[in-house]
Amino acid sequence: MSPEEKPNVDLSFLKKEMKKVEFGPDTLVIEQYSLGDSFYFIESGRVEVWKYLDETKQEILVIGDLIAGDYFGEISLIDSAPRTVNITTKETSTLYTLTRVDFHRLIQTSPEMTLTLLKLLTARIRNAEQRENQVLIQKNKELRLQNETLEMMVKERTAKLTQSLKIIQEDLETAKTIQRNILPLGLKHIAHLDFASKFEPMAEVGGDIFDVIRLEKSKIRLFLADAIGHGVQAALITMAIKAEYDHIKHNVSNPSDVLYALNQIFIDRYGKKSNQFTAVIVDLNLEENILVYSSAGHNEPYVLNQSEILALSESGLMLGLEKDVEYTDNTVPFGLGDRLFMISDGYLEQENEGGNFLGESKLLSSFLSARSLGLSLADTVNLLMEHFHNFRGKTPMMDDVTILGIGTSFDLGV
Repeated sequence: MSPEEKPNVDLSFLKKEMKKVEFGPDTLVIEQYSLGDSFYFIESGRVEVWKYLDETKQEILVIGDLIAGDYFGEISLIDSAPRTVNITTKETSTLYTLTRVDFHRLIQTSPEMTLTLLKLLTARIRNAEQRENQVLIQKNKELRLQNETLEMMVKERTAKLTQSLKIIQEDLETAKTIQRNILPLGLKHIAHLDFASKFEPMAEVGGDIFDVIRLEKSKIRLFLADAIGHGVQAALITMAIKAEYDHIKHNVSNPSDVLYALNQIFIDRYGKKSNQFTAVIVDLNLEENILVYSSAGHNEPYVLNQSEILALSESGLMLGLEKDVEYTDNTVPFGLGDRLFMISDGYLEQENEGGNFLGESKLLSSFLSARSLGLSLADTVNLLMEHFHNFRGKTPMMDDVTILGIGTSFDLGV
């Protein structure tokens, strides 16, 4: 309490009736919510007035300090309600204390004390309210300043994040363009065969990569690989796959030898850390009307003709796991009117809203529907993708999806 706020009261008479008490530093003299019956006058030292903002005692409000000549706890002399603040000594302090019992005795023997203490109480209550209001006003100012500072920091950080996200998005768009440009997505015919493809990554870029080339006048080679993982990491692996495959695809005669060479290259150059991928290579020999394929952990290609759907099921170990893995070539008939479909595992392993997998049975059903409708190769690929999206509904894509198709019409072979 400042001098102008203190009532002009001489407490020397009252001190004669009070008990002198010494308190060391950091001593709790009054505890909030406790029942008190003592009034204190500070002879020397300093105490701090503070309070909990609620009964959880998680937050506190520091009201201020009291020094020599100040007093506290006077309300307890006439009111037994719980204390509303905490009082803690900040240094060694000498206090004088008067209990409620002693006060009642003084009232009987010295009536003039009644008026004096009423003045004290009135001034004290007014001062306490003013002090708390001032502290709260100051706290509000500090909070407003902190909020303004925080809002400014959030705006600056948001602007930086927005700029970073813009750069990342631009980079992803560039990567997406590069990835799609290295895929033969626009190819519709090769030799006398129709070709169709669909590539839908689950993100901007994906982990599927494919290629189709004409090795000789009567020989076509198709390649489909699926890197482990999704997104940017998988897309980077596909770039390495494409680069290494392009170096050897014209120079190695059999699909199994291509897979063996790819596996050796990846183990030697890239190691075994997250560089695994599945792959399948199919060579179409148009003169001999045969198909030669070799698979490294990839799901089955399918040959469709007028009478059956043949799954090319033989497969070896995926690439990038172990060195010196041997792969085998398998041969099946492939002539006019036949069609080959190569599909990545993201198609078959897609779940719908009920948690069910699309699976092979629904894929085969789509093949049969396309054949019964007499759809062209391109329309068949479109139908497969349409059935895929209808099946998943609102469920997000769980992996990249690639569909390749090559062949002729079922009836005339043209």
